[in-house]
Amino acid sequence: MLTSNFQTSNRLLLVNPGQGFTLIEILVVLLILTVLVGIAIPRLPSFVDTADFDLEARRLELLLNMARNEAALDYVEFGFDLTNNGYEFVRYDAAAQRWLHQDPPYQARKLPEGLRLDLELSRSDFNLEGDSLPAVLILSSGETTPASITLKSDRQYRRTLRTDGYGPFTWLKDNGR
Repeated sequence: MLTSNFQTSNRLLLVNPGQGFTLIEILVVLLILTVLVGIAIPRLPSFVDTADFDLEARRLELLLNMARNEAALDYVEFGFDLTNNGYEFVRYDAAAQRWLHQDPPYQARKLPEGLRLDLELSRSDFNLEGDSLPAVLILSSGETTPASITLKSDRQYRRTLRTDGYGPFTWLKDNGR
Protein backbone atom coordinates (compact mmCIF):
# COMPACT_ATOMS: atom_id res chain seq x y z
CA MET A 1 0.00 0.00 0.00
CA LEU A 2 2.80 2.37 0.84
CA THR A 3 4.50 1.58 -2.42
CA SER A 4 1.48 2.53 -4.50
CA ASN A 5 1.09 5.86 -2.69
CA PHE A 6 4.76 6.57 -3.25
CA GLN A 7 4.50 5.73 -6.92
CA THR A 8 1.38 7.90 -7.34
CA SER A 9 3.03 10.88 -5.67
CA ASN A 10 6.14 10.40 -7.81
CA ARG A 11 4.02 10.56 -10.95
CA LEU A 12 2.39 13.76 -9.74
CA LEU A 13 5.74 15.35 -9.06
CA LEU A 14 7.01 14.67 -12.55
CA VAL A 15 6.65 17.91 -14.43
CA ASN A 16 7.69 18.51 -17.97
CA PRO A 17 10.46 21.11 -17.68
CA GLY A 18 9.68 22.36 -21.19
CA GLN A 19 6.20 23.58 -20.17
CA GLY A 20 5.65 27.29 -19.46
CA PHE A 21 3.60 30.22 -20.65
CA THR A 22 3.17 30.73 -24.34
CA LEU A 23 3.98 34.00 -26.02
CA ILE A 24 0.26 34.58 -26.65
CA GLU A 25 -0.58 34.18 -22.95
CA ILE A 26 2.13 36.66 -21.95
CA LEU A 27 0.95 39.18 -24.56
CA VAL A 28 -2.68 38.91 -23.37
CA VAL A 29 -1.61 39.60 -19.76
CA LEU A 30 0.45 42.62 -20.88
CA LEU A 31 -2.50 43.93 -22.90
CA ILE A 32 -4.82 43.67 -19.87
CA LEU A 33 -2.28 45.44 -17.64
CA THR A 34 -1.83 48.22 -20.21
CA VAL A 35 -5.57 48.81 -20.39
CA LEU A 36 -5.92 48.91 -16.59
CA VAL A 37 -3.01 51.35 -16.23
CA GLY A 38 -4.45 53.48 -19.03
CA ILE A 39 -7.74 53.74 -17.12
CA ALA A 40 -6.14 54.47 -13.72
CA ILE A 41 -3.49 57.06 -14.66
CA PRO A 42 -5.84 59.80 -15.96
CA ARG A 43 -7.83 59.61 -12.71
CA LEU A 44 -4.76 59.86 -10.48
CA PRO A 45 -4.35 63.68 -10.59
CA SER A 46 -7.95 64.18 -9.42
CA PHE A 47 -7.30 61.98 -6.37
CA VAL A 48 -4.13 63.89 -5.53
CA ASP A 49 -5.78 67.24 -6.33
CA THR A 50 -8.64 66.74 -3.87
CA ALA A 51 -6.72 64.97 -1.10
CA ASP A 52 -6.33 68.07 1.13
CA PHE A 53 -9.90 69.16 0.40
CA ASP A 54 -11.39 65.75 1.26
CA LEU A 55 -9.25 65.39 4.39
CA GLU A 56 -10.24 68.82 5.70
CA ALA A 57 -13.92 68.21 4.89
CA ARG A 58 -13.94 64.94 6.87
CA ARG A 59 -11.97 66.52 9.74
CA LEU A 60 -14.30 69.53 10.00
CA GLU A 61 -17.46 67.40 10.09
CA LEU A 62 -15.94 65.00 12.60
CA LEU A 63 -14.73 67.75 14.96
CA LEU A 64 -18.02 69.69 14.90
CA ASN A 65 -20.13 66.61 15.60
CA MET A 66 -17.65 65.35 18.19
CA ALA A 67 -17.83 68.72 20.00
CA ARG A 68 -21.62 68.58 19.82
CA ASN A 69 -21.69 65.10 21.38
CA GLU A 70 -19.07 65.92 23.99
CA ALA A 71 -20.94 69.09 25.00
CA ALA A 72 -24.10 67.09 25.65
CA LEU A 73 -22.32 64.25 27.48
CA ASP A 74 -20.02 66.39 29.65
CA TYR A 75 -22.39 69.34 30.20
CA VAL A 76 -19.96 71.87 28.72
CA GLU A 77 -20.35 74.64 26.18
CA PHE A 78 -18.19 74.78 23.06
CA GLY A 79 -17.78 77.48 20.49
CA PHE A 80 -16.53 77.42 16.91
CA ASP A 81 -15.07 80.41 15.13
CA LEU A 82 -13.11 81.22 12.00
CA THR A 83 -9.60 82.61 12.27
CA ASN A 84 -7.54 84.45 9.65
CA ASN A 85 -6.33 81.26 8.01
CA GLY A 86 -8.36 78.47 9.60
CA TYR A 87 -10.68 77.79 12.50
CA GLU A 88 -10.67 77.12 16.22
CA PHE A 89 -12.80 75.65 18.97
CA VAL A 90 -13.16 77.24 22.38
CA ARG A 91 -14.69 75.91 25.58
CA TYR A 92 -16.51 77.97 28.16
CA ASP A 93 -14.99 77.87 31.62
CA ALA A 94 -17.81 78.65 34.04
CA ALA A 95 -15.44 79.25 36.96
CA ALA A 96 -13.38 81.83 35.07
CA GLN A 97 -16.42 82.98 33.07
CA ARG A 98 -14.52 83.14 29.80
CA TRP A 99 -13.87 81.16 26.64
CA LEU A 100 -10.65 79.13 26.66
CA HIS A 101 -8.65 77.86 23.70
CA GLN A 102 -8.59 74.10 23.44
CA ASP A 103 -6.00 71.34 23.39
CA PRO A 104 -6.08 68.51 20.82
CA PRO A 105 -8.23 67.43 19.15
CA TYR A 106 -9.95 70.83 19.31
CA GLN A 107 -6.84 73.00 18.89
CA ALA A 108 -6.79 75.88 16.42
CA ARG A 109 -6.19 74.60 12.89
CA LYS A 110 -4.67 76.25 9.88
CA LEU A 111 -6.26 75.32 6.55
CA PRO A 112 -3.98 73.99 3.80
CA GLU A 113 -2.96 76.41 1.06
CA GLY A 114 -5.78 77.01 -1.42
CA LEU A 115 -8.64 76.20 1.00
CA ARG A 116 -10.88 78.62 2.86
CA LEU A 117 -14.00 78.55 5.00
CA ASP A 118 -17.06 80.76 4.81
CA LEU A 119 -19.50 80.92 7.68
CA GLU A 120 -23.13 81.95 7.28
CA LEU A 121 -25.33 82.16 10.34
CA SER A 122 -29.02 81.55 9.89
CA ARG A 123 -31.32 84.35 10.87
CA SER A 124 -32.45 83.82 14.40
CA ASP A 125 -34.50 85.80 16.88
CA PHE A 126 -32.23 84.47 19.60
CA ASN A 127 -29.19 86.67 20.23
CA LEU A 128 -26.63 86.50 22.98
CA GLU A 129 -24.93 89.63 24.14
CA GLY A 130 -21.36 89.47 25.32
CA ASP A 131 -17.73 90.10 24.60
CA SER A 132 -15.88 87.80 22.26
CA LEU A 133 -18.57 85.19 21.82
CA PRO A 134 -17.73 82.55 19.22
CA ALA A 135 -19.79 82.70 16.03
CA VAL A 136 -21.21 79.18 16.47
CA LEU A 137 -22.24 78.02 19.93
CA ILE A 138 -22.40 74.29 20.65
CA LEU A 139 -24.42 73.97 23.82
CA SER A 140 -24.74 71.21 26.41
CA SER A 141 -28.48 71.08 25.72
CA GLY A 142 -27.67 69.63 22.27
CA GLU A 143 -28.54 72.85 20.49
CA THR A 144 -26.18 74.75 18.21
CA THR A 145 -26.25 78.06 16.43
CA PRO A 146 -28.00 77.38 13.11
CA ALA A 147 -25.22 77.80 10.56
CA SER A 148 -23.80 76.86 7.19
CA ILE A 149 -20.04 76.38 6.92
CA THR A 150 -18.74 76.20 3.35
CA LEU A 151 -15.35 74.75 2.56
CA LYS A 152 -14.00 76.11 -0.73
CA SER A 153 -10.88 75.44 -2.76
CA ASP A 154 -9.10 77.49 -5.39
CA ARG A 155 -9.92 74.68 -7.83
CA GLN A 156 -13.66 75.38 -7.55
CA TYR A 157 -14.49 72.50 -5.19
CA ARG A 158 -16.97 73.37 -2.48
CA ARG A 159 -18.96 71.60 0.20
CA THR A 160 -21.40 73.05 2.68
CA LEU A 161 -21.84 71.71 6.19
CA ARG A 162 -25.12 72.75 7.77
CA THR A 163 -27.02 72.39 11.00
CA ASP A 164 -30.53 73.55 11.78
CA GLY A 165 -29.57 74.14 15.42
CA TYR A 166 -31.11 70.93 16.73
CA GLY A 167 -29.48 68.15 14.74
CA PRO A 168 -25.96 67.14 13.78
CA PHE A 169 -23.79 68.92 11.22
CA THR A 170 -24.40 67.29 7.82
CA TRP A 171 -23.08 67.89 4.30
CA LEU A 172 -25.32 69.27 1.62
CA LYS A 173 -24.87 68.14 -1.95
CA ASP A 174 -22.69 70.72 -3.66
CA ASN A 175 -21.26 71.23 -7.13
CA GLY A 176 -19.22 68.32 -8.37
CA ARG A 177 -18.56 66.77 -4.96
